[in-house]
Amino acid sequence: MKKYPIQWPLLILSMFLLSTCAGPPVVIPPSWDYEPKAIHIHLKSDPQLNLYQGKSHTIVLCLYLLTDPNEINQLVDEKGGLERLCECSKFHPSVTAAKRFIIHPNKEYRETIDRAAGAKYVAVVAGYFNLKKENMYRLYTIPVIEEKKKNTIYQKPAPLQINLFLGAQQIEDLKGK
Repeated sequence: MKKYPIQWPLLILSMFLLSTCAGPPVVIPPSWDYEPKAIHIHLKSDPQLNLYQGKSHTIVLCLYLLTDPNEINQLVDEKGGLERLCECSKFHPSVTAAKRFIIHPNKEYRETIDRAAGAKYVAVVAGYFNLKKENMYRLYTIPVIEEKKKNTIYQKPAPLQINLFLGAQQIEDLKGK
């Protein structure tokens, strides 16, 4: 039987203690590259969608992919801004993509779209007759997931699921409708 000098257990113990005290993990931020089929949209419309003078009407729904939400948030609060957002155009460099949907009453829509390079946010604007920000505008942050390997945390964009009920006068979260 071999005898090990007392230094070996001390060396192993000190290596263990050093490895557990290596400091905080290194965080690698996400790369906001193009990703196909990364945004899943489920829309359901009310039979009385966009009710005006007792009749339902179709609406234009615009989906904006954004690098930064500040410009769109300012536009939402400006006079004529909501109308401009219903044009579904790339009105600013922070808009990486814009997609238009025509929503009919009492219909259900499912769509999967690509996340444009640089997009970190998604804004939804629904063109109701009653132009009120709280009724027709939603902003979503694209989620980030983390994967830890040793002392490094790798962050990456996760798929985004948007579920909306388009009611008679406003956008609502789609829950049990």
